[in-house]
This record gives sequence, structure tokens and C-alpha cells, in this order.
Amino acid sequence: MHLDPWQSPADTTEMAQLASRLWPQGPHPGGLGWSMAIGEFASRVVLARAGEQLVGWAGASPGEVAVQVDPRHPDVATHLLGWAVEAEASGMPTVVVWDGDRALADAAAAAGFVPDNRRGVRGSAVGMTRRAQREDPGLPPGYRVRPTGPGEHAARVDVHRAAWRPIDLPWAPAFRPDVTPDQTSRFTPSDYTAVRHTWLYDERLDLVVEAPDGTLAASCLGWWDPATLTAEIEPLGVVARQRRRGLAGALCRAVSNTVAEWGGREVFINTGPRADYPAPAATYARAGFQVVPRGRWLRLQASSDRD
Repeated sequence: MHLDPWQSPADTTEMAQLASRLWPQGPHPGGLGWSMAIGEFASRVVLARAGEQLVGWAGASPGEVAVQVDPRHPDVATHLLGWAVEAEASGMPTVVVWDGDRALADAAAAAGFVPDNRRGVRGSAVGMTRRAQREDPGLPPGYRVRPTGPGEHAARVDVHRAAWRPIDLPWAPAFRPDVTPDQTSRFTPSDYTAVRHTWLYDERLDLVVEAPDGTLAASCLGWWDPATLTAEIEPLGVVARQRRRGLAGALCRAVSNTVAEWGGREVFINTGPRADYPAPAATYARAGFQVVPRGRWLRLQASSDRD
């Protein structure tokens, strides 16, 4: 077994394909591909290979690490977690151990990780899911959901950036971060190009909501994985002036309609209830999503606190 630093989108494809094989024990391959494409997954990533076969990967960012291991190679978990802790550098990172991942659970316990009830929902890592089925999207009069059209890539980037303008995000008042009106989304045309070349990207699920005046009011990406019969929605955003019209729910139902048409079972969203940012989970609950536990958050004890 050897560890190699991430080098190219081809490595991301390998990581996502492993995530697909192990789903739901880990991230959905769609959301993983999205976050890797836009550079928000981790500041450092390595892949573990036995010969040419990918048997695991790890990512490290300040305060947090992520590890996924092929259960046929459980010994790799200790090596990857050790690399991640060293790469993270703060000395007290958190990690999610997904339900059923015995190898990572054992490696984390041996390394001194303990339950972290400050993260997630009382220490649980959760997501939200709903059954894929056909139903009316429930759009307001004059609005329509459709795929992004040819030659519309610049407008698609613009609507994402408008929806994710930091000062307009629906934080709870007590938790609103210190942002200024001139701050903008970090999503760029080059990011969008990278996303469109990511494994599982399907232009039929690169959706926008068109307003009655022809402008774009909202957007989302659905990542359909035929191997697992699931799709993840990541991301979804509505322009501030267009909120409270049911557009987010309409996009969710549009993805559900397509997934059901393709024989899929489930639509997944990697979020859950949050006191600081309550609006998304509440919106998805109204669209038929339910919270499901998926794992638990652990944190590495300070060395002085270990036995």
C-alpha cells in the first residue's frame, strides 16, 4: 500500500467511484465530486493504493479530517487517519465515522478520538432524504424549472453567485457572521467548467428556475448515481429577492421527478437541522425530506487529556 497526493480530476473520479461502491457508508459521490471540483473539500488530499487499485483516501483541512477506506483493506484506515491527523496540524481535528465503518472506528479509538457532541445533531452526522416519486413541483404562476440551456453558462454562474451572496444568506440572527455587502460568492466560471467535467454530472439535472420576466431566480445540481439508484442535490440556491415563493421545494421535487422517471429510489441532501443556519433544513422538510442519522462526529483529544 502506498499514499499518493491528489494530482488531477482523474483522482477525484476514482474517489467518487469508491464512494459510490460504499454508499451509504460515506459521502455521496455527487457531493464529493462537487466539493472537489470547486476546491472546498480539503486543503490536502491523498489516495491509498494497493498496486493500481484505490483502497482509500483521506483529506485534511484546518480542524477537520475525512477518511474513507475499502472495507476489504481495513488496515489502511490506520495509515490514512495517521496521515490526516499529521497533515491537519492543529492537533485536535474532528472526523466523521460513518455507520458500519468498523475499520475507521477502531483506528479512531486507537488514535485517541472521542465523541464530539458539539458537532452535528448532538454528535450525530446526519443527512436528509426522501423517496423519489412523481409529483407537481408546485411552482408559482409564470415560473418554470428547466435544465440550463446551451450558451447559458455565464447566466448559470451568475444566478449561483447571486443566490450565495454572503450577506443575503439566511443565518439565524444570533449567529450571523461578520460579512460586508461587497463580499461575493467564490464560485467562478472556471469552477463551473470543472463541475461540468466531473464524474456523474448530468446536464439534465443542472436545473434553473426561470422567472416570469425571463431572469433566473434559482438553481440546483442533482447528482444521479445509477449504481446506487440515488441522487444528491448539491448545491441549491435561491436569489434573495425570489425567496419565500417555494422555489427551493420546486427544484427538489423536479429532481425527484427525474430520478423516479429513471428508476431511482432516493434523493439525498447532505444537511440537517442547525441552530445557526436553520432555513435549509426547514425548507427541505417542507419538500418531504426526513432527517436520517448517518454516523457520528469524533474529535481527537488533546495529548494532555489522553491516558
